[in-house]
Amino acid sequence: MIYGWPEIMLFFRGDLSNLPLARLILIFSSIGNFIIPALIFSRLESRNWKDYLKFNSAFLILFVLTVIIMLFSAPLLELSMEINQRMKLPAFLSNLEDWMRMQEDQMAELTRQLLTMPTVSSLLVNLLMIAVIPAIGEELIFRGCFQRLFSQVFSNDHIAIWVTAIIFSAIHMQFYGFIPRMLLGAMFGYLLIWSNTIWIPILAHFVNNATAVVTAYVFQQQGKSLEQLGQPDKIHTIVYLISLIGTAALLLIFYRKNQMINNNNNGARLG
Repeated sequence: MIYGWPEIMLFFRGDLSNLPLARLILIFSSIGNFIIPALIFSRLESRNWKDYLKFNSAFLILFVLTVIIMLFSAPLLELSMEINQRMKLPAFLSNLEDWMRMQEDQMAELTRQLLTMPTVSSLLVNLLMIAVIPAIGEELIFRGCFQRLFSQVFSNDHIAIWVTAIIFSAIHMQFYGFIPRMLLGAMFGYLLIWSNTIWIPILAHFVNNATAVVTAYVFQQQGKSLEQLGQPDKIHTIVYLISLIGTAALLLIFYRKNQMINNNNNGARLG
């Protein structure tokens, strides 16, 4: 699953006959829609924009834990996607549901075309376009700016995290992926709060998107179609249970490890 497609994709309306141009437009649109506004907003809010966006360092163990957390949470996110896609609106909202399905199908087709990667160079471009830039840009604007702003408004980090996660999911206009994207956004938010560095959610976002891109590339190299990639795998219930327990345990380890690091640093300063 890829979380982070900019709405500019709809501009192409299903026609990506010129893939190099489309990729170039998407790269610059991501920079213009997310990275630049985040940098401008942080500079207006604080003289030290790096501190505002939490460009702080972190111990290697937190980066390693972040990668493991993303891998363990993947089946759980797939399950939430499957549940989300099965949801149906009441009969009186059938027209709205038909429109939502049409938008979803259009976005899926655009994604399929962009994920066509016959060469290593196209893989590298897609990693830049789909994983690197969205991970940096979207985390800067959503977790770095919006979440901090909502935290000040509500005086509650939990409310700020979930409000930001809802907006993060809604703005992508992919209704049948709303729940997993919201959950993912909330996890990014907690990783930021616990680690106090934007680099951790950026890494988590990158790992999620890059995994999808590399998987699509491998599928194509094996002669499989991208339609097969979109089909949900038959996963045993025990795998979902392991994913749930493992993700929860790893998040707890991450939280406690960061607390331990902070306590040691505070003790060193006092000493």
